[in-house]
Amino acid sequence: MFIKPLAIPEHILCAQALDSRTPATHPSKETFSNRAANLLSGYKGEKSMKYHLQFLPADDFFILHYVRLPNQNGYFQLDFLILSRWFHLIIEVKNIYDNVNFDDLGQVYRTIDGSVQVFGNPIEQINMQYRRLLNWLRKHDFPPVPIEKIVVYSRDDTYLRNITNDKVISDIVMHRDKIISKINFFMNKYQSPSLSETRLTDLSWQLLEEHEPEEGDGMDQFNIGYTDLIKGVICPACVAVPMHWKSGKWNCLSCGCTSKTAHRPTLADYALLVGEYINNRQARDFLRVKSIHTAKRLIQQERFQQFGKTSGRRYKIDVDKLLNAKMYDEFAKVHTKSAKVHSKSDKVHN
Repeated sequence: MFIKPLAIPEHILCAQALDSRTPATHPSKETFSNRAANLLSGYKGEKSMKYHLQFLPADDFFILHYVRLPNQNGYFQLDFLILSRWFHLIIEVKNIYDNVNFDDLGQVYRTIDGSVQVFGNPIEQINMQYRRLLNWLRKHDFPPVPIEKIVVYSRDDTYLRNITNDKVISDIVMHRDKIISKINFFMNKYQSPSLSETRLTDLSWQLLEEHEPEEGDGMDQFNIGYTDLIKGVICPACVAVPMHWKSGKWNCLSCGCTSKTAHRPTLADYALLVGEYINNRQARDFLRVKSIHTAKRLIQQERFQQFGKTSGRRYKIDVDKLLNAKMYDEFAKVHTKSAKVHSKSDKVHN
């Protein structure tokens, strides 16, 4: 069962918000646009794994998505970690289209239209993750348990080529539809449990306790000021900005879309980019509404924690509350479209 379910990590939400809220004219736009695209692509690859992993026996396997643990060199991150009493499994997920080649020099690359693009070797990456996890388990005095590792390419149309027929590559690298059969192979390989149910539960809690999410890239890192940000509520249908509040709902002048909740991702953007506390004046500016009463009503209906009184009142924005499981994916989708639209628009006007 999933004891740490799939969800877009906050640093990816932050990257998406930064990309969609910054005009193309900013000198660092290409840098954080590429980062936002790469992070979202990676998450999409990880998300595609959920269908296959849900077929594992819930009582025998504990599944953790996105685990980031401290060690002596900083942190190490695992896309998926599957725990059992018999063995543990590290899964590194790659979401790369077209073709991927593994050669005899340990190089991993793809060729498109005669151009060669080189990637980091995922086998070396997962070997390093294996060593770090092993050290982490030893540090916390957990009994030795066999640790297996696989690299999974999440796109069905990716053409994988093991040029030298290296058996190590064939054993570790695969498409996602091979996951269950590979886990069945490990189940047959390890017949005797190495861990009690109690210690397995202890391990699960320890991992959840020590997980430290990656911090998102701040505006200061790219020399972006508050005045640089594109403000206003983004239309969920056509990503035009800003939507206008009228008659108790948001109205898009571009496509006619209406919504009563379109402000929620915008408040999430504020929390991710500017700060988790907001007052009425700041809400009016970022949402692009003029009425003090409208801003107050929109914020208070979200039932955020409140601090202070009257003109000094602030609200603590709860991103998780604003973006439920369904809206996390919609948030990323809309912000990706928005970044592309704003980028094209800025280029036209400049």
